[in-house]
Amino acid sequence: MALSNLQIAAIASAAIAVGGVAAVKTGVVPNPFQTTQQEETKAEAAKAPAAKAKVAKAKPVICHECGTVESIESFTEKGVASGGGAVAGGVVGAIIGHQIGSGRGKDLATVAGAVGGAVAGHEIEKNVKKVTRYRIALRMDDGTQQTLVLDAAIGVNVGDKVKIVDGMLVRN
Repeated sequence: MALSNLQIAAIASAAIAVGGVAAVKTGVVPNPFQTTQQEETKAEAAKAPAAKAKVAKAKPVICHECGTVESIESFTEKGVASGGGAVAGGVVGAIIGHQIGSGRGKDLATVAGAVGGAVAGHEIEKNVKKVTRYRIALRMDDGTQQTLVLDAAIGVNVGDKVKIVDGMLVRN
């Protein structure tokens, strides 16, 4: 069966049209009728995987035990009395009180001396056993503030990066 010139021209035109559409759709040949808005949409679609990749990046982990020393303040705290100071003070106070007065006055002076001596002995013992402690103010990496009271602040200075480990400060 022989094809007429008209049929050959129609087939050729159809083949060229299909090829042209395919070239425009795949982007091999730019579409002259494409609007700027369509081009922007294509550009945004191309950027979308890159934007998703940026969002997927892991945020840095914040150390909640890490911080910076803002201030160090030392203070003295009275020690804990065992009762030995009160007993010793009471005995000394009673002896001194017994030296005062006579009769009933002597008995009252002895009791008053024992009580006064016990109170004084108790306070003296606490003062003898006093300790120096350190109040350390920290600005934590998570933005909070924390204050620790420690028996020692060895090797830690204002401005140092530190980490709290088991209630103690370690330089970081």
